[in-house]
Amino acid sequence: MPPRPGLRLPTFVDENKARGLLMAAATCPAASVMTNRKALTSMLLAGQRRIHFQKESPARQRKSLAAISELDFEVKMYAALRADVESRHRCLSAIVQDAAPATERLVVERDESTLDFDRQVLYRAVRSYGCVDSLQYELLAPHLDALLWVPDAVVWAWAKGGEWREQVREYCEIQVV
Repeated sequence: MPPRPGLRLPTFVDENKARGLLMAAATCPAASVMTNRKALTSMLLAGQRRIHFQKESPARQRKSLAAISELDFEVKMYAALRADVESRHRCLSAIVQDAAPATERLVVERDESTLDFDRQVLYRAVRSYGCVDSLQYELLAPHLDALLWVPDAVVWAWAKGGEWREQVREYCEIQVV
């Protein structure tokens, strides 16, 4: 998404490690955050704290992807052949580099197994790309922000391929890092 002058955007990140490493960065206009969040939380079933796409039934997956396609999001995928530390570093750094001109808040789904590493990479990346004062980053559990469910769903669909990828292709782009 090219930066628009004066516009600061939130970006939400999740990953899939099924075939290498694939990270999705879903960006929406700040004015759409509340509407998007409300639409997503309205899809929760009784007793659910979050939508975890992989664990949903195929019917719920299709319904969720259809609902997400109606929301105001653009998604950029960052792909690496291997799901290793070096690849994760390259993907997270590329996300910060691309986000630096227009993103004010970067929310990465918290993964306890990579938490310290992710903090270190993000700390260095915001300094490297000169956005220390303009880009806040957080590592959050997915139930704490419904907007993290978008990259979860989209990265799963892209990695799955076939009809699933076709459902998200329209609002996604991919970059190999």
